[in-house]
Amino acid sequence: MPTETGPADPLIDQLVADLRAVRPRRWTREAALLAGLVIVESLLFIMRKDMRPDMPQALAAPAFWWKSGSLAVIASLAAAAMLISLDPATTTNRRLTGLYRSLGIALPVALALGWLIDAGASDTATLSARLQWREGIDCLKNVVLLSLPLVLALGFLMRRGATTQPERTSASAGLAAASIGAFVFAFHCPHDDPLYVAIWYGGAVAVVSGLTRLLLPRLLRW
Repeated sequence: MPTETGPADPLIDQLVADLRAVRPRRWTREAALLAGLVIVESLLFIMRKDMRPDMPQALAAPAFWWKSGSLAVIASLAAAAMLISLDPATTTNRRLTGLYRSLGIALPVALALGWLIDAGASDTATLSARLQWREGIDCLKNVVLLSLPLVLALGFLMRRGATTQPERTSASAGLAAASIGAFVFAFHCPHDDPLYVAIWYGGAVAVVSGLTRLLLPRLLRW
Protein backbone atom coordinates (compact mmCIF):
# COMPACT_ATOMS: atom_id res chain seq x y z
CA MET A 1 0.00 0.00 0.00
CA PRO A 2 1.62 3.30 -1.07
CA THR A 3 2.35 5.82 1.57
CA GLU A 4 1.83 9.49 1.21
CA THR A 5 4.91 11.64 1.32
CA GLY A 6 4.65 15.23 2.34
CA PRO A 7 6.79 18.08 1.09
CA ALA A 8 10.45 17.97 2.03
CA ASP A 9 11.32 19.62 5.30
CA PRO A 10 12.93 23.01 4.48
CA LEU A 11 15.26 22.65 7.45
CA ILE A 12 16.63 19.35 6.13
CA ASP A 13 17.08 20.85 2.67
CA GLN A 14 18.97 23.73 4.19
CA LEU A 15 21.23 21.45 6.21
CA VAL A 16 22.20 19.27 3.25
CA ALA A 17 22.47 22.05 0.69
CA ASP A 18 26.09 22.87 1.50
CA LEU A 19 27.35 19.33 1.93
CA ARG A 20 30.51 18.51 0.02
CA ALA A 21 32.45 15.31 -0.40
CA VAL A 22 35.19 15.07 2.23
CA ARG A 23 38.62 14.14 0.97
CA PRO A 24 39.99 11.25 3.05
CA ARG A 25 42.97 12.07 5.25
CA ARG A 26 46.28 10.48 4.42
CA TRP A 27 49.04 11.07 6.93
CA THR A 28 51.68 10.34 4.30
CA ARG A 29 50.41 13.24 2.18
CA GLU A 30 50.42 15.51 5.22
CA ALA A 31 53.95 14.37 6.07
CA ALA A 32 55.06 15.30 2.56
CA LEU A 33 53.51 18.75 2.93
CA LEU A 34 55.26 19.20 6.27
CA ALA A 35 58.57 18.11 4.74
CA GLY A 36 58.09 20.68 1.98
CA LEU A 37 57.48 23.40 4.55
CA VAL A 38 60.65 22.40 6.40
CA ILE A 39 62.69 22.60 3.20
CA VAL A 40 61.29 26.03 2.34
CA GLU A 41 61.90 27.35 5.85
CA SER A 42 65.44 25.96 5.83
CA LEU A 43 66.28 27.63 2.52
CA LEU A 44 64.79 30.95 3.58
CA PHE A 45 66.64 30.89 6.88
CA ILE A 46 69.96 30.00 5.27
CA MET A 47 69.50 32.77 2.68
CA ARG A 48 68.87 35.24 5.49
CA LYS A 49 71.38 34.06 8.09
CA ASP A 50 73.97 32.06 6.09
CA MET A 51 75.38 28.74 7.19
CA ARG A 52 77.97 28.58 9.93
CA PRO A 53 81.39 29.59 8.59
CA ASP A 54 83.14 26.53 10.04
CA MET A 55 80.83 23.97 8.44
CA PRO A 56 83.67 21.86 6.93
CA GLN A 57 85.25 21.50 10.37
CA ALA A 58 81.85 20.91 12.01
CA LEU A 59 81.14 17.99 9.68
CA ALA A 60 84.16 16.23 11.14
CA ALA A 61 83.09 16.78 14.74
CA PRO A 62 81.04 14.11 16.59
CA ALA A 63 79.24 16.81 18.60
CA PHE A 64 77.74 18.37 15.46
CA TRP A 65 76.40 15.04 14.25
CA TRP A 66 75.05 14.30 17.73
CA LYS A 67 73.27 17.67 17.82
CA SER A 68 71.73 17.56 14.34
CA GLY A 69 71.09 13.81 14.37
CA SER A 70 69.32 13.85 17.75
CA LEU A 71 67.09 16.74 16.69
CA ALA A 72 66.25 15.03 13.39
CA VAL A 73 65.31 11.74 15.08
CA ILE A 74 63.17 13.43 17.75
CA ALA A 75 61.46 15.66 15.20
CA SER A 76 60.67 12.70 12.92
CA LEU A 77 59.25 10.55 15.71
CA ALA A 78 57.18 13.40 17.17
CA ALA A 79 55.80 14.48 13.78
CA ALA A 80 54.87 10.89 12.84
CA ALA A 81 53.16 10.34 16.20
CA MET A 82 51.23 13.60 15.86
CA LEU A 83 50.03 12.90 12.31
CA ILE A 84 49.02 9.30 12.99
CA SER A 85 47.17 10.28 16.19
CA LEU A 86 44.82 12.53 14.20
CA ASP A 87 42.90 9.44 13.13
CA PRO A 88 40.74 8.17 16.03
CA ALA A 89 40.97 4.65 14.65
CA THR A 90 44.71 4.58 15.42
CA THR A 91 44.58 5.97 18.95
CA THR A 92 45.40 2.56 20.40
CA ASN A 93 47.28 1.38 17.35
CA ARG A 94 50.51 -0.48 18.09
CA ARG A 95 52.38 1.71 15.62
CA LEU A 96 51.35 4.87 17.49
CA THR A 97 52.17 3.32 20.86
CA GLY A 98 55.55 2.30 19.49
CA LEU A 99 56.24 5.85 18.34
CA TYR A 100 55.50 7.28 21.76
CA ARG A 101 57.71 4.66 23.38
CA SER A 102 60.48 5.43 20.90
CA LEU A 103 60.20 9.11 21.80
CA GLY A 104 60.43 8.23 25.47
CA ILE A 105 63.64 6.33 24.74
CA ALA A 106 65.16 8.78 22.23
CA LEU A 107 65.14 11.77 24.58
CA PRO A 108 67.21 10.26 27.42
CA VAL A 109 69.45 8.42 24.94
CA ALA A 110 70.23 11.72 23.20
CA LEU A 111 71.10 13.33 26.54
CA ALA A 112 73.26 10.33 27.50
CA LEU A 113 75.17 10.46 24.23
CA GLY A 114 75.72 14.17 24.71
CA TRP A 115 77.07 13.50 28.20
CA LEU A 116 79.49 10.91 26.80
CA ILE A 117 80.73 13.36 24.18
CA ASP A 118 81.05 16.03 26.83
CA ALA A 119 82.90 13.70 29.19
CA GLY A 120 85.36 12.80 26.43
CA ALA A 121 86.15 16.42 25.61
CA SER A 122 89.28 18.04 27.00
CA ASP A 123 87.77 21.52 27.23
CA THR A 124 88.08 22.93 30.73
CA ALA A 125 86.35 26.28 30.10
CA THR A 126 84.24 27.79 32.84
CA LEU A 127 80.50 27.29 32.96
CA SER A 128 79.86 30.88 31.88
CA ALA A 129 82.19 30.53 28.90
CA ARG A 130 80.57 27.29 27.82
CA LEU A 131 77.01 28.57 28.06
CA GLN A 132 77.65 31.87 26.23
CA TRP A 133 74.64 33.58 27.83
CA ARG A 134 74.02 36.27 25.23
CA GLU A 135 74.35 33.93 22.27
CA GLY A 136 72.37 31.29 24.14
CA ILE A 137 69.40 33.60 24.62
CA ASP A 138 69.60 34.55 20.95
CA CYS A 139 69.65 30.85 20.10
CA LEU A 140 66.56 30.21 22.24
CA LYS A 141 64.74 33.12 20.60
CA ASN A 142 65.59 31.97 17.06
CA VAL A 143 64.52 28.39 17.68
CA VAL A 144 61.19 29.57 19.09
CA LEU A 145 60.62 31.89 16.11
CA LEU A 146 61.50 29.14 13.63
CA SER A 147 59.04 26.86 15.41
CA LEU A 148 56.05 29.19 15.10
CA PRO A 149 55.23 28.60 11.38
CA LEU A 150 55.46 24.87 12.00
CA VAL A 151 53.19 25.09 15.05
CA LEU A 152 50.62 26.93 12.91
CA ALA A 153 50.89 24.34 10.13
CA LEU A 154 50.53 21.42 12.54
CA GLY A 155 47.66 23.19 14.31
CA PHE A 156 45.88 23.47 10.96
CA LEU A 157 46.34 19.76 10.35
CA MET A 158 45.05 19.02 13.84
CA ARG A 159 41.86 20.97 13.16
CA ARG A 160 41.30 18.80 10.09
CA GLY A 161 41.81 15.62 12.09
CA ALA A 162 39.91 14.09 14.97
CA THR A 163 42.34 13.17 17.71
CA THR A 164 40.88 11.61 20.82
CA GLN A 165 43.89 12.65 22.90
CA PRO A 166 44.28 16.37 22.12
CA GLU A 167 46.78 17.10 24.89
CA ARG A 168 49.16 14.33 23.87
CA THR A 169 48.77 15.16 20.19
CA SER A 170 49.42 18.85 20.90
CA ALA A 171 52.53 18.03 22.91
CA SER A 172 53.79 15.91 20.01
CA ALA A 173 53.09 18.77 17.61
CA GLY A 174 55.02 21.21 19.80
CA LEU A 175 57.92 18.80 20.20
CA ALA A 176 58.05 18.21 16.44
CA ALA A 177 57.86 21.93 15.58
CA ALA A 178 60.50 22.91 18.12
CA SER A 179 62.87 20.09 17.16
CA ILE A 180 62.56 20.99 13.48
CA GLY A 181 63.17 24.66 14.27
CA ALA A 182 66.23 23.71 16.32
CA PHE A 183 67.47 21.43 13.52
CA VAL A 184 67.24 24.27 11.01
CA PHE A 185 69.02 26.67 13.34
CA ALA A 186 71.78 24.12 14.03
CA PHE A 187 73.26 24.75 10.58
CA HIS A 188 73.77 28.41 11.45
CA CYS A 189 74.71 28.14 15.13
CA PRO A 190 78.48 27.58 15.66
CA HIS A 191 78.06 26.04 19.14
CA ASP A 192 78.15 22.25 19.43
CA ASP A 193 79.03 22.02 23.14
CA PRO A 194 76.61 19.40 24.55
CA LEU A 195 76.01 21.51 27.64
CA TYR A 196 75.14 24.55 25.52
CA VAL A 197 72.83 22.46 23.32
CA ALA A 198 71.11 20.83 26.29
CA ILE A 199 70.43 24.16 28.01
CA TRP A 200 69.52 26.50 25.16
CA TYR A 201 68.18 24.15 22.48
CA GLY A 202 66.53 22.02 25.13
CA GLY A 203 65.04 25.10 26.78
CA ALA A 204 63.55 26.31 23.50
CA VAL A 205 62.09 22.87 22.77
CA ALA A 206 60.59 22.71 26.27
CA VAL A 207 59.04 26.19 25.98
CA VAL A 208 57.43 25.52 22.59
CA SER A 209 56.22 22.04 23.57
CA GLY A 210 54.73 23.29 26.82
CA LEU A 211 52.92 26.25 25.29
CA THR A 212 51.63 24.13 22.41
CA ARG A 213 50.40 21.52 24.86
CA LEU A 214 48.41 24.21 26.70
CA LEU A 215 47.06 26.24 23.77
CA LEU A 216 46.44 23.94 20.82
CA PRO A 217 43.75 21.75 22.44
CA ARG A 218 41.55 24.85 22.75
CA LEU A 219 41.59 25.28 18.97
CA LEU A 220 40.47 21.76 18.10
CA ARG A 221 36.98 20.92 16.92
CA TRP A 222 36.60 18.13 19.46
